[in-house]
Amino acid sequence: MVISPIAAMVVLLGTVILFNNSHGINAALSAGGAANPWLWGPGLILGMLVNRFALKGTACWVWLAGMVWMVCGIFAALSSYHARFVGICSPLDIITNGFFFSLPKQPYCGDHGNLMRFTLPTLSAIAYSLGAWITLWLVRDARPSPDPVKQ
Repeated sequence: MVISPIAAMVVLLGTVILFNNSHGINAALSAGGAANPWLWGPGLILGMLVNRFALKGTACWVWLAGMVWMVCGIFAALSSYHARFVGICSPLDIITNGFFFSLPKQPYCGDHGNLMRFTLPTLSAIAYSLGAWITLWLVRDARPSPDPVKQ
């Protein structure tokens, strides 16, 4: 949950530097909010690579740690919700703007750092688990089944 977000940030910053912070690359990196593959792609690749050598089924359960982390973040955001925001921002607005959109619809609702603090590690953990599961599935199908005649 730590290495993949760091890798995602390095890839994002490298892409911005390489393409000279152009409008087109910024639009591509911002598209989709939290569902952008630039955010969770490194987790998927790390899950496939690490589990290719480790071949542990427990790597498929990393998503649970990510979900617990996200629940903690949402709980913290809701517990800090102040009554003065009633009529301006609902608790749902604070969660959706703070956790799921890089360019929120209501810029004054939600802490936009939550996307990097909570959502990115959670998506990376889910993608890591998916990559580990894909690797286990591919390795299982690649192994030859025992020949029943020889036994």
